[in-house]
Amino acid sequence: MSFRATVSQVRWARIGLFYGIAFGLAGLVAAVLFGLGQRDLSAASAWAKAFMAVVYMPAPLVAALIVERLDRRGYLIKSEFAKGWSKRLPKVVLNVAILLAVLMVGMLAASWLVGNWLDISGAGRLVFTPEDLTANSLAVSGVSTDAQQVAALAVPNLWVLTAITWVAGLAVGLTINGLFGYGEEYGWRGWLADQLRPLGPVWTNLITGVLWGLWHAPLILLGFNYGPYRVLGVAAMVAWCTAASFLLWRLREVTGTVIGAAVMHGAINGVAGLFLVALVGPNQLLAAPVGAIGIGVVAVVAAGYWWFTRRAAAPVVSETEIEPELPA
Repeated sequence: MSFRATVSQVRWARIGLFYGIAFGLAGLVAAVLFGLGQRDLSAASAWAKAFMAVVYMPAPLVAALIVERLDRRGYLIKSEFAKGWSKRLPKVVLNVAILLAVLMVGMLAASWLVGNWLDISGAGRLVFTPEDLTANSLAVSGVSTDAQQVAALAVPNLWVLTAITWVAGLAVGLTINGLFGYGEEYGWRGWLADQLRPLGPVWTNLITGVLWGLWHAPLILLGFNYGPYRVLGVAAMVAWCTAASFLLWRLREVTGTVIGAAVMHGAINGVAGLFLVALVGPNQLLAAPVGAIGIGVVAVVAAGYWWFTRRAAAPVVSETEIEPELPA
């Protein structure tokens, strides 16, 4: 059974401490990147991306462990990896595989509907053929070549590319991306969600989503994800994170472990590149995966998942005796 921080009331002081540490570390990472010349993360260098993964993403985990240490009431991570934890993995893989496929197909379908059929500027026009996909990927990467060279490159059509990306996304979600994703999920869907549990699942995820989204602000203001739309990008990220929080929280409830949310988080990050190749002329605020179209699809999938798993996601009662709550 999963560990549950059985608090009877929300400890806002402890939550403030947790968020102060997590956001402080995020701001420090952004300041280091800025000081080292990385002032436009829409074109971040390889080392900058690695630095963000290694130092930025674990910040919520570090913050949660510090607060758990101060509380002296046990660590969620001990329960997460207690004897028998691997028995949850088949359920994690099944749920993540299905949800990832639904999200990908949903975003592609919504992009075609809004961009191709309704011809709304900024949604991006979905391309299907190997030639168009190759040409777009070269355009995005800034590499120019002639038509014969493009035709000679072996790029599959959109459906095959989507299937390959789905498999790759699931693989990295279960490995390296999931490891880094756990650094975030332990804090947001783990410690923080348990602390907010007395408010009920809706308020828990609304608050978690907003805090999670704002935590990205130091990077968004440097151009990460939304390019030149830095202030509006923060608002869009808050909206995306709020919708995604409902999905990831429910996944933790269904699988009985934060690992489920971490694998899903990592898998989503792993398939995001598909939309750079498949969409021509996207606007970051509107197009999938992190613009309005992506936000809408994530919200719909989260709502559907809540409905389909309404019985499977019954609250887990801890088998571990938790020490009485200490004052905040």
